[in-house]
Amino acid sequence: MAMKQLCLPGCQPQPLASYLKALGVFRILVEQKDPEARCGWHADGFYLVTQLDERAFIDFFLNEYQPSPIVAPWNGSTGFFPKDQQKQKELLETFQQSQAARFAPYRQAITVGRQVVAQLGLERQPKEKQKKRLLTCLRNQLPDAALVWLDTCVVIGDALLFAPLTGSGGNDGNLEFSRSFMQRLQELFDIQTGQPRKNSDMQLRAALFGDVQPKILTKESIGQFSPFAAGGANARPGFMAESRVNPWEYVLAIEGTAWFQPSLTRRYEQTGTGELSYPFMVRPAAVGYGTASPEEKARAELWVPVWKQPVSWPDLQAFFREGRAKVGPRSAQDGVDFARAISRLGVQRRVAAFVRYGFLERNGRSYFAVPLGTFVPKQDPQVDLLADIDGWLVDLKHRLRHAKQPPAAVMAAYRQLESALVELASGKATLEEVLVALGQMELVLSRSSRFSQESGLRPMPLIRRPEWFKAIQQMASPDDVEWHLALALAARPKMRQRLSLVRWVPPEQHRRGYWTWGEGDDGITTWQSPSLSLNLLRLLQREEIERRQQETQKTLDTRESVSLTDPPLAACLDHVAMWIQGQVDEVRLERLLRGLCLLRLPDHPVLDRRPDPDEQPPTLPPAYGLLVNVYARQVVLDPQPPNQEPTVIEIPAVPNLLWRLAAGDGLTATQLACSRLQASGVPLGIQEGFYLPPEQSLRLGAALAFPLTRHQRQQLLKPFLQATDTQEK
Repeated sequence: MAMKQLCLPGCQPQPLASYLKALGVFRILVEQKDPEARCGWHADGFYLVTQLDERAFIDFFLNEYQPSPIVAPWNGSTGFFPKDQQKQKELLETFQQSQAARFAPYRQAITVGRQVVAQLGLERQPKEKQKKRLLTCLRNQLPDAALVWLDTCVVIGDALLFAPLTGSGGNDGNLEFSRSFMQRLQELFDIQTGQPRKNSDMQLRAALFGDVQPKILTKESIGQFSPFAAGGANARPGFMAESRVNPWEYVLAIEGTAWFQPSLTRRYEQTGTGELSYPFMVRPAAVGYGTASPEEKARAELWVPVWKQPVSWPDLQAFFREGRAKVGPRSAQDGVDFARAISRLGVQRRVAAFVRYGFLERNGRSYFAVPLGTFVPKQDPQVDLLADIDGWLVDLKHRLRHAKQPPAAVMAAYRQLESALVELASGKATLEEVLVALGQMELVLSRSSRFSQESGLRPMPLIRRPEWFKAIQQMASPDDVEWHLALALAARPKMRQRLSLVRWVPPEQHRRGYWTWGEGDDGITTWQSPSLSLNLLRLLQREEIERRQQETQKTLDTRESVSLTDPPLAACLDHVAMWIQGQVDEVRLERLLRGLCLLRLPDHPVLDRRPDPDEQPPTLPPAYGLLVNVYARQVVLDPQPPNQEPTVIEIPAVPNLLWRLAAGDGLTATQLACSRLQASGVPLGIQEGFYLPPEQSLRLGAALAFPLTRHQRQQLLKPFLQATDTQEK
């Protein structure tokens, strides 16, 4: 028989009840009518590839469909215990005495369930050990058709583990799923004869095809699966709204939950007695959606797949049974991990999208499956790079989860980091934003160093893989002044230790070398002020002190001298001019700097905006040309005659230069610079310094932290030398 494509626009990926309804339809169709059927999703909703046309499809559900025997003898208020209410017992009697063939599985399941309860002598719902014993007996004696619901709700191990999708073993607050399922069946069928009731066909068409039909909803609850139908305050015009549901919606959604059966696993990267493994379900992460809040109570997250190509029953069943996403070699643990994992999982399994649901507390103490966004998988090399820091991220997550009263700033920074990871995985952020969040995480951990040390939190290892820098560099614009200035600063020696209380233990002291937290009494960390200018000046002052100490002890590292006079990475003079003029976003610059310090920078990075050897200096304060040459302790003069080597004059240190600039005394600082240059034999055409306002003195002093090449410094000094030549003539 030719296969036909049957579209079900009433089955959409949202809300969760509608998604489960689609899975329930496919499961019933394959198990009871058309085992060759396939299914998929497109813009109009769920679709089936089946031998049935629309009329035969409707007729099958109305007249042939056998409901799964959804019974829960382990729950109270189900009618299985003598102490249950009479109306609950009568509901069971109705199904047990039915003569309809479609309810034969129900009759058998109810009979066995009552026998097991009677054998154990239970009067009411048992607790703890008795409940485990009851479930074990039921697991051994119930018919296979009834085990589907038991296995969907609970896993029997050393302890009873309940699946989040079905609440606490088939309960959602006061809503008992098996009892509600039978009540909805009563509304659809005559239980004695099995014939559909008057409005059952209209209700079915509304559920599957989205037909608008009057008076098809009943005043019952659908539970956590559809927050839109739950009623309550503000659910409709007026103060309150009643919960209403199409009985077919509920019945088919419960049938669809059988796709999500938990199991007890002990994965190779874990220890202990095992834990609940649930298809596409992970721990909640309060990031990545508009209402995310750390105070919000959440039970779990479910990421349901949506695929376009038609899939057969065996293939889809295998996919759901595995139901795990991998972050490298390990399984995803929470929503952040799953967001990272879907790029590879979705591409490998041809999944078009994942709809993220959070089981969040809403409307009092009720939990609802709230849609938190749709994620489209795509292979992203930047997401793959996160594997380099995955071990540190897992350790950070674990220690913060088990820490006692972590500082609020630490948790806020951690949420920002998780949010950046989710945004990167969903294509809404870049690797640069993740790097900035990592830098902020190190900042707050450094400020809370006592907590970090007591909790065993470690500084993040340096990211050595060059692909990180290449990926971030490719996204940087040549005109991004903050990025280029931050990169020039990050290339300075010990810059990461200047920013935070992190210290490098070299391989001479430890076999591999590692980063640890410092005590802060060694003076290495200079970042203390909210002002970036003051912090840069403190950095220069500290470097000057350390340089003098090394010169006195004759332990000066020649590499640091070279990096000062001819650095591997120099700033652009246009960018330095913008800094001095106050046209730079200092907050962004510092955030980028902290992030870049976590990377191992290449020795000679290839930049889109290199300093041009023939570049004419922009409009810069004349004082800057004097100060930058004196600070570098070296002046390069044009050769005389031109075919000779350039003249290099070494300049002794000016002890009070940086301290005068930090005090806002630019006049004295430039006078000291002029005197030092003249005393060293540099032919200047000026005799006095320049008056600078205090604020400009600070910014000029801070600008000395941006490395320049010998050629750049030479160009800045030329106007003063040309003035000397003119005077001589």
